[in-house]
Amino acid sequence: MRGNELLDKMELIDSVYVEAADAMPKRRRAAWLRWCAAAACLSLLAIAGIELPRKDDSVRVSIGGIPREYKNMDITAGESAMEWPWEYKTVSEQYTTLAMDGEEFLSRGPVAASRVGDALGRYDVGGYDAYTGQEHHMTVEVHRVIGISEDKIVAAELDEGYYVFGHGGYAPPADLGQMLDDYSLERTLPLEHFTEYDGYEEKGHFRLKDDAYVWEVLNACRSAEFIKDDGWTENGRSLSFTATSDALGVYKGVFRVTEDGYIWTNVFDYAYLFRIGREAAERIFSYAAENGIEAEPEPYTSSLAGTLAEITDRYILVDDTILCSDEKEGMRFKIYLDDVRISRHIEFEGIAVGDVVVVGFTGGIDAEGGNVVEGACSLARGYLSEEGVSVPE
Repeated sequence: MRGNELLDKMELIDSVYVEAADAMPKRRRAAWLRWCAAAACLSLLAIAGIELPRKDDSVRVSIGGIPREYKNMDITAGESAMEWPWEYKTVSEQYTTLAMDGEEFLSRGPVAASRVGDALGRYDVGGYDAYTGQEHHMTVEVHRVIGISEDKIVAAELDEGYYVFGHGGYAPPADLGQMLDDYSLERTLPLEHFTEYDGYEEKGHFRLKDDAYVWEVLNACRSAEFIKDDGWTENGRSLSFTATSDALGVYKGVFRVTEDGYIWTNVFDYAYLFRIGREAAERIFSYAAENGIEAEPEPYTSSLAGTLAEITDRYILVDDTILCSDEKEGMRFKIYLDDVRISRHIEFEGIAVGDVVVVGFTGGIDAEGGNVVEGACSLARGYLSEEGVSVPE
């Protein structure tokens, strides 16, 4: 697989992990960690980032907004399903279930304190250490998430922070209006970045400055009934909005509008489908066409690779010289170790200076601050060969 073929594969990544989500088991439980790891590994294929005009036998790419000129080599990755020892997990990986008033809620991720409302009481959260077979429990303060029904989503106070827990049962809304109200979607789920599809073929990536009109159309379709149809498949054109919300505990899910009048989303662990009709869909399509600004794609995670050049108590440095067409153009990138998702790889897997590594990240790169990688969330040992860098299973 060479330069253009690699990038063709990269373009499919976004839709691959999204479509795969529909085939996931309906209850995530602790399996969410393995799913996130698999999605991240798929995204490692996108190490070359965004292709820029090519020169000779090299590929010009953008890594977190920084242009780089790399050798035309393959990047491959295997699926990782690491089950971390208890002490190497984040607190939300440790405590995955919340028992409240006879109902079970499942961990979704951190939420900003500004979204946390009134206290609901103290309840038990639990987790399981697969290495020792030991169950862990503690009692924590549980709060409402502002604007969201407490029988759907709550926030638990863990380790001096707040974490979203979502109801684990299958309880689809009667109609679109109920879903909008239960989760205050207009206030909790921005619909800004979207990809236009014709069938499964991407036609472009765009961003809306204002999604108010989209919500106006959706609110006018509140009576659209929930459709239980596990065999439904979309046809024709669609707009696939990136669905990210800390209040809902969702990261880059999908909120899709189809040209033939359907809304499909996997934001709530289950595939929810509603029919809003062609006329309403056409209004959203027209607004998106008139107001959408061309934008760069948003992969699940971005990646960079290189040699681990330095390890300190606070950060590591990754040097990408081995990938550069001209070794004199090599750069060093700084990744802080204050996130256990990075530091645990160094400690538990024994990754050392001189190893080839691949870093997954969700933010950008702060060039003025010393090429600091923002939102680093994964680290893996890579292997360099004539064919490129690989991350085996």
